[in-house]
Amino acid sequence: MRAETGSRTGNRARTGRATGWEVEMRALLWVVGVVAGALVLLGLLLEAVRWLVIIGLIALAAVIVLAFVKGRQSAHNYPNRR
Repeated sequence: MRAETGSRTGNRARTGRATGWEVEMRALLWVVGVVAGALVLLGLLLEAVRWLVIIGLIALAAVIVLAFVKGRQSAHNYPNRR
């Protein structure tokens, strides 16, 4: 079965090359794919930053508590220094 002369599939079948709209569609798919990948990576980065902030706040609270406990132990060990 032979394609019509002006049809899109017939042009590709005869020349073996992509037509203008196929190149544009391929470029559009690449752009959409790259933008989607960038958005996914941005989402992962923001999620990682969120968890790093939470871990940092927990570590800060632990350091404050340990400093308070060590300070009280030091004050009890040397009662004459007050």
